[in-house]
Amino acid sequence: MPRRLSNLSVLAVAGCLPLVQGCTVGPRYHPPVVSVPKAWRVTVAEGASLGNEQWWTLLKDPVLQQLVRAAVAHNTDIRTAASQLMQAQAQVVVARAAQFPAISANPSFQSEQLPAGAAGNVLSHAEQFKLYELAGSGSYAADFWGQYRQATAQERENLLASEQSRRNVIIGVVSSVAQDYFQLRTLDLELQQTQETVTAYRKSLDLTTSLFEGGVTSELDVKQAQTALDSALTEIPALQEQIGRQEDALNILLGENPMAVPRGLSIERQPLPPSVPAGLPSQLLERRPDIIEAADRLAAAYDAVDVAQARFFPQLSLTAAGGAESTGLSHLLSAPSVLWDIVAGLTQPIFEGGALVGNLRITKAEQMQALIAYQAAVLTAFQQVNDALISYQRTREQLNAQEALVSAAEDSLNLANLRYQGGVDTYLNVLTAEESLFTGRITLASDRGAVLTALVQLYQALGGGWQA
Repeated sequence: MPRRLSNLSVLAVAGCLPLVQGCTVGPRYHPPVVSVPKAWRVTVAEGASLGNEQWWTLLKDPVLQQLVRAAVAHNTDIRTAASQLMQAQAQVVVARAAQFPAISANPSFQSEQLPAGAAGNVLSHAEQFKLYELAGSGSYAADFWGQYRQATAQERENLLASEQSRRNVIIGVVSSVAQDYFQLRTLDLELQQTQETVTAYRKSLDLTTSLFEGGVTSELDVKQAQTALDSALTEIPALQEQIGRQEDALNILLGENPMAVPRGLSIERQPLPPSVPAGLPSQLLERRPDIIEAADRLAAAYDAVDVAQARFFPQLSLTAAGGAESTGLSHLLSAPSVLWDIVAGLTQPIFEGGALVGNLRITKAEQMQALIAYQAAVLTAFQQVNDALISYQRTREQLNAQEALVSAAEDSLNLANLRYQGGVDTYLNVLTAEESLFTGRITLASDRGAVLTALVQLYQALGGGWQA
């Protein structure tokens, strides 16, 4: 028999409905205060931070831009982050659903035939009974303490964190593509310079051989020239192997199978910005996605504590059922066939074996971990920016010094060749000058790549490309 409430009870329950959204428990979230340095460790140019620039305004090589766009579209890490973002969006919908009533319909039909003489059948022939029922039910858990609202807020914060995580992954992929491309172009230059050195060594060998055959120089000079040529030739296969491996690594970032990678500007022609302003350290808190993500995770942890504390308080639930029941389909919707049932219940947890207390302690521990993670993210960000600034400045200085060294080595080689051909000096001095120039050019190519890599790392450390 369905239970029914009196009209007075129904009115009382209805009067409580405006209050079910009235209260929340637990601590309120406030952005944590962290120690922010007033300035960077090294002197930087004034102006808006380099991190405010979009990546395509910094990486101006057209081929590199094509590679970056391909990576953003097809990189597996970015696609995974996008699917995690979709999952977080769906999780908000699931959490929010608890704030609304759950309604279901339950139509049914029952047919039963009692044979003659069966219990309950006093007639001399079989009797058939039919029962039609059209019913529905609904339930609603009143969110008086804000448990479900806070759970929804928690998932919304996790959604915001997932979006920042996706942006952080994109920045990381863009940075990795640029660094791998610059490393590839550096290897290309090293291979080119090695091949040019091989050509120069062949000419030296031919000249030395001619001089030996003319009785001007000794066989030792010929052997030394041949040794220098063979030494340079051994560098070519090693560089070609490194180039192939670098192309494969770059293709993985692009979400492609291993294949040749197109080339754009040479490493010497890659543009460098005239200055690299870093902005104020405090601006980093609002720019770097990993810091913003950590703040969102911390806010979600506060919401989780609210949910855990709300479970200690009484929970008000409302259930209602109604419909029509009749033995004849034509009478199903008539007034005498209508039935309904409304129940209001209050549940107060008394003893759950410490589960509620344990769950609250877990959420508070997770809140503390989220706070520590935020503080660590801030400290790591400041460290990375300072390290990147130091690296960029020092590599620029090293590049300038190496350019001067190579220029001096070229002059030294020209002078050594003139002295050797004039019979004033031995071939050993020519060989020494050639080796110094070869080593200097390889180092110069590496330094140029190091400057561009340091620039990209600084851009990443500053949260570059974070704007939507």
